[in-house]
Amino acid sequence: MATPHACAGLVDVLPGLLRARRAIVGSTPAPSTATLAAVHESGTPRVSEVAETLGLDLSTVSRQVTHLRQRGLLTAVPDPQDGRSQRLSLTETGVAELRSHRRHLVDTLVARLADWDDAEIDLLARLLDRLARAGAPAGTDAPCAEPDACGPRATAPVTPTPPGPHPEHHLQRNA
Repeated sequence: MATPHACAGLVDVLPGLLRARRAIVGSTPAPSTATLAAVHESGTPRVSEVAETLGLDLSTVSRQVTHLRQRGLLTAVPDPQDGRSQRLSLTETGVAELRSHRRHLVDTLVARLADWDDAEIDLLARLLDRLARAGAPAGTDAPCAEPDACGPRATAPVTPTPPGPHPEHHLQRNA
């Protein structure tokens, strides 16, 4: 059970975590990258579903989607169940751009975490994933609400993962 003392320690760490994120990702993550990632992770979402996933206003995401379509990174087709809406998907160029961005982030992390072992990185990833799920707004489609229900990533024993040039397992799932 979480105690106020333990949670106060976490509150003290969060500003440093945000600074580290800005140093790795940049001060303002590219909206296009966030939108591409949301579409990729969701399969073929409607614009409204992307807006909900990103926690942004529909008009903001609509403008971003229009821009990404003009750049040839997204396609939109009429929703077969509701012809008034459209379903989005990444083009091959969109997938390539998302992979390139991910590769850059992985390379940056490899350089910054060179003195960490894989077990430490895996543990950190699992704990941050659990924290992100716990902090997700109620009623969202977060994959799990209970730590025991989070699947293998949250419950697997910490074991080193074999190094690879550019882990892109998230991008290969729907590509």
